[in-house]
Amino acid sequence: MSRFTLAVGFTLAVACVALASQGWAQAPAPAAAPATTPAANCPKPDAHPGRLASDRQRAGWEKEVQAWQACMKKYIGEMQAKADQAVKTANATVAESNAAIADYNNAVKAIQAQVEAAK
Repeated sequence: MSRFTLAVGFTLAVACVALASQGWAQAPAPAAAPATTPAANCPKPDAHPGRLASDRQRAGWEKEVQAWQACMKKYIGEMQAKADQAVKTANATVAESNAAIADYNNAVKAIQAQVEAAK
């Protein structure tokens, strides 16, 4: 078999793989993550009243600190949940990509085997 015939056969085979992979190229692109993360909207407590402060001032300050801590923990939990979801989405996308690559590699191997068998 001549080189020209092999080249034409291989070109046709690659064209068939390209047409078969059209479905992969038409998959919707994943939504982009927001560029910036919104800042926590938690009011910071005032400065520590000092050791000479009254019990009422210290108790008020401690209450402010506890409210700020609760708000920050909630904010951090929400951000962690968003990050976990983003990681799951990324892992799923990588798995899909790897499956598509494996399909492509198997198709190319089959084509190469056909070309070798035609020699």
